[in-house]
Amino acid sequence: MAISVLEQSDLFFQRESGRTHTPYETEQVFYGCIRDGEVERVEAMMQTLLATVVAGKLSADPLRQMQYWAICCITLATRCAIQGGLDETTAFNCSDESILQIDRMRDPQEILRFLQSLCLQITALVRDSRIGRDAPQAVRKCLHRIQTDLHGRLTAETLAADCALSPDYLCALFKKHVGTSLTAYIRARRLTAARALLLGEKSLSEIAYDLGFCSESYFISCYKAQFGVTPRRDRETLRPLFESERSALDFPAES
Repeated sequence: MAISVLEQSDLFFQRESGRTHTPYETEQVFYGCIRDGEVERVEAMMQTLLATVVAGKLSADPLRQMQYWAICCITLATRCAIQGGLDETTAFNCSDESILQIDRMRDPQEILRFLQSLCLQITALVRDSRIGRDAPQAVRKCLHRIQTDLHGRLTAETLAADCALSPDYLCALFKKHVGTSLTAYIRARRLTAARALLLGEKSLSEIAYDLGFCSESYFISCYKAQFGVTPRRDRETLRPLFESERSALDFPAES
């Protein structure tokens, strides 16, 4: 896969070379999927887009080119997420923190992987924000706490204490309005986050610990039940993709 860069913002050059920016319509479809919380479509579209996207030249420096382009993508994605119903504060905080992280990165490939993961996370936040929108305040409070504290200690007891309800009553209320048990919902959200973390360098035990699983073996078991493949095999499948992206990118590696 390759991200191409237009060397000149000149209409004559673009006509002669046959290369122009990625069509606005294509961008509309992609960001529309983020707005609608369609995680699976975003994941599928990213693979196609990365092979065909043509970005304008934003800097003579390859690293800054990728940083600037990623910031543009994040800005569009978070605004579409707000249109889709994501809380403004959550969206803006996510945008600010992500841009700070990109500012610290020194490898275009790392930025690309981070951007892929972020698009999926933002889309999932939009999807989850729509769940229980008309539910009682206690359920909405739980959903917000789960979204913002996925690495924390999330149990029926701790969440019920936040809502001043009994754990049993909160679980029944959550199941009624969300359609799945509280425990299953938390586990599914953590596994989705774990899949994104596989794009990085953390070990499986570190990912399991960070996301509150009691052991690596339990994490692996839950992951396979959710996605039909072990996290190790999932990571091995993604590695060749990242290597091909590295060799195909127009941006040279830093010396």
